[in-house]
Amino acid sequence: MKSFIIILFLCSSSVLVAQNNIEGTIIDTESEKPIQDALVYAFELNKSVVTDKNGSFTLVNNSNSDIKVEISADGYKTQIITLSSSKVTTIAMDKNLIELQEVILTGDSNKSREKVSVSIETVKKSDLFQSGKISLADNLSKLPGISNISNGVGISKPVIRGLSNTNIVFLNNGIKSENFQFSSNHPFISDEFSAKKIEVIKGPVSLIYGSDAVGGVINVIKENPASTNTLEAKVNTQYHSNTEGLVTNFDIKASGEKWFGGASFTHKSHKDYEDGNGDQVINTRFKDLNLSSNLGYRSALGNFALYFDYNAPTYGLTNQKSTTLITDDDRSMDFWYVDLNNKLLASKNKLFIGEGILDLNVSYQQNIRKGISDTSSTYSDMVFASMDLSTISYSSKYSLRKDKSKYTLGFNGAYIENDADDYYGNNNPMPDTKINDLGFFVVDEIDLSDALTLNAGLRYDIRKMKSYPFESTGLNKYEIDNDYSSLSGSVGSTYKINNHLFKLNIASGFRSPNISELTQNGIHQARFERGDIDLKAQRNYQLDINYHFHIDKLVFDISPFYNSVNDFIYIVQTEEDAPLGDGKIWQYVQNDALLYGGEIALDYHPNDWLGLHSNYTYTRGELKDGGNLTQIPQNRYVAEVKLQQSKLGFLGNPYFVVNFSSFQSQNNLGQSENYTPGYELFNVNLGSEITFDQQGFDWYISVNNVFDKSYMDHLSSLKQLNLNNIGRNIVFGLHIPFKVKLQPVD
Repeated sequence: MKSFIIILFLCSSSVLVAQNNIEGTIIDTESEKPIQDALVYAFELNKSVVTDKNGSFTLVNNSNSDIKVEISADGYKTQIITLSSSKVTTIAMDKNLIELQEVILTGDSNKSREKVSVSIETVKKSDLFQSGKISLADNLSKLPGISNISNGVGISKPVIRGLSNTNIVFLNNGIKSENFQFSSNHPFISDEFSAKKIEVIKGPVSLIYGSDAVGGVINVIKENPASTNTLEAKVNTQYHSNTEGLVTNFDIKASGEKWFGGASFTHKSHKDYEDGNGDQVINTRFKDLNLSSNLGYRSALGNFALYFDYNAPTYGLTNQKSTTLITDDDRSMDFWYVDLNNKLLASKNKLFIGEGILDLNVSYQQNIRKGISDTSSTYSDMVFASMDLSTISYSSKYSLRKDKSKYTLGFNGAYIENDADDYYGNNNPMPDTKINDLGFFVVDEIDLSDALTLNAGLRYDIRKMKSYPFESTGLNKYEIDNDYSSLSGSVGSTYKINNHLFKLNIASGFRSPNISELTQNGIHQARFERGDIDLKAQRNYQLDINYHFHIDKLVFDISPFYNSVNDFIYIVQTEEDAPLGDGKIWQYVQNDALLYGGEIALDYHPNDWLGLHSNYTYTRGELKDGGNLTQIPQNRYVAEVKLQQSKLGFLGNPYFVVNFSSFQSQNNLGQSENYTPGYELFNVNLGSEITFDQQGFDWYISVNNVFDKSYMDHLSSLKQLNLNNIGRNIVFGLHIPFKVKLQPVD
């Protein structure tokens, strides 16, 4: 505490700042007419304003330097520019048929997509609503290179270019989530309805996030604060025909010049889904409650914000026992389900120090997980596992821009402790555990010219892991006291010449074994699993190349990758009989592996009302000494036709989309996997804006699996039970925004 007070004193004594106004006008490039309601968002200030009817804006600058802003408006290309208090700026915006200038926030890059050397995809909040998908992972799986492992419609987990679980990092508003992510039956927990957008980095990002980020990063980015002196609210609701699912979301936020805050509520409830044959898939029901809030303050010293998230999902477990035991078709969960409780309290702060910015973040997470079985359980309360995972994470970095370079120096780490309830002994898949993480990194980004950028960085990590297994007369989890350390690095470049953009990125990442892989020695997921205390850390080296061609109406993009993983950790079935239960022992092992493939995409807009989109994803996973990796997704082709107008009668921005997805058969099989035939799906989306008595709202209808196709995806955990994926699902949605101008109070 004393050190923290000294840091704050030094920061405050080094900053003497007067507030300056930044003024500007935003106009249309062709007509030179002002653009009303354009949004100007200042990254460092965490503040936004909208333009008036004259296209003018005034932004109060709390810092003593020029600021980088994102300028966006419906129908125009998003821009990232630097503004100064010394002059009034006129900004011309170009009309946009194809959205390419997404602003990338993961890693706090605050750069346009074309300036980021890694392969990255984004999903906007509006797309999350309008797609009609039930889970976040299912929403992300429509992106090139992204798939999902599912156990029903609620339990679903993203796969990035063939890697999942602890091979990828999931960020909740930039904070690394810890919620027993070692298993595909343990979904990442977040409320996507409170997000501004989702960013997915495809490839190693250990440089910034340390262990586990060998396959990529998914970042759920929270909504920006409301525009200055504004109160904003939104109501969203959905009905899903297949599951009789009900989704309700309410957001509210307000902002002055200095203070800002907001809150969000989301509730989901789904019955069991039906497949394409009309058969009920037992116990795929789930419910989810999400609450989040934030409060922040802007000053000449910096920006300070507190965030709190509460998530309480409950998922039914579909297995051989539950499919015979459960006979009802309602929302209740009496047998075979997992009850989760997740809390996150975070403090995120930016301090203006000289010409640079110091980020100081600290958070506390608690994830409580209980598994409930049936009356045949050894325990009267039918609990088969109970664990309490607590995580304190912290990070700090100082960023300084000098001339054409941006230098970043920082560290981050975490203290993680799992408390496995001794009452349930070795039934818990993880014993009592303590983990200490600490990593230091340095990054240099150079704009050699408007066309050429370079970036490079190094990171050193230390991880200490110790387990305290429950002592019993039966089989005990293994005891470990292991240390892991690693040096990671990345170098990348972007080069743009005319309409051609080239990207190259070479990165190294690492992942230490997780506790389950090291200590498991018992029943998990209806089989006997055994860990290995001598497992080494994974090390991977990935090459990413991207070529991007863009003219006004056409975009072509190709992104091949090559990922070599040393000591890849996976599980295999042995010939040893299991000492408990039926079947054989499943053993965690490691061998060198290779993943390679890529994505190719083509977008064509022959005119302003018609868009043609297509992409193809190819992924291969092999063991270098022979054989295939398991859980490698099916290659797929996607084609989409979108019709859209700015106005059609009383309908504003009406759209109609037909999507066709073709999944190829998977015959590159890992151990114990079965052949998966190919299948095709059609989806349809339509909607518009309607204004009634000066109040606008958006409506949409999504029909997924239009022809009620009966199919099994290769990454569905229910495939081994011979259960199909979800059939036709018609979603009716409504989005109602409200905005009130507030009188300045600070």
